[in-house]
Amino acid sequence: MKKALLALLLATAALTSTSFADSPAQIATDYRKQAAQAVERLNQSLEKATTPLITKLVSSGDTDGAKQLTEQLKVKLTGEPVADPQPSAAQLFTMYDEARAKALAPVQKSSIARIDSMLKSAAGSKLETVNELTKVRAEIEAGKVGQRLAPAIVPQLWTYHMQPGDNNSLANIELKSNGDFTMSNTAPGKWKRAKGTDTINITFADKTTWIMTLNGDGTAMLDRPDTGRRYMKAVAEKR
Repeated sequence: MKKALLALLLATAALTSTSFADSPAQIATDYRKQAAQAVERLNQSLEKATTPLITKLVSSGDTDGAKQLTEQLKVKLTGEPVADPQPSAAQLFTMYDEARAKALAPVQKSSIARIDSMLKSAAGSKLETVNELTKVRAEIEAGKVGQRLAPAIVPQLWTYHMQPGDNNSLANIELKSNGDFTMSNTAPGKWKRAKGTDTINITFADKTTWIMTLNGDGTAMLDRPDTGRRYMKAVAEKR
């Protein structure tokens, strides 16, 4: 009876050990999830602090500066460096970098420890595994969280809102394929997307410019010099 029980315990231990065997893919998956959680609040704070700066630039007529800062914010949120920060956000970006590094440090340390452990195990003698671990380690040490996506597709029809979660539409917007911009109770204008970006400039006859930023999930932000930031939601087109 004791021998049977011992055999069962040994078999269970072997099964458990196999089930929890580490792998480069698992380490990468866990790191990305934990890293995203570690910087989530920081990213929210950075976006919240940068938005008034963008609005101020738009209000002052510096639309180029506003476009530059909008794009730099999106890059900064992925962890990529910004070589020449827009002056109004330079100090803010430096503070964010320091806080981000501290937030990621424990996640990086535990993930690299798992890599070192794998390299010391039998799996570490396999060239393919070592190559995969090298790639994962490079990603971890670089502090990357997620990847920059290709520019989002521009839907044609939109609704207009005061707040992101507001379902009450204040107006209907259309970005026509010929570059015309129309909005309920607003003079028509022209829209043009900045090449290779998620930023759209909307200009009117009086030279006023609105800046629309696509979020890539069917929503967008609209920065206006007269009212500040508003929000948009894409409308599914009927087929």
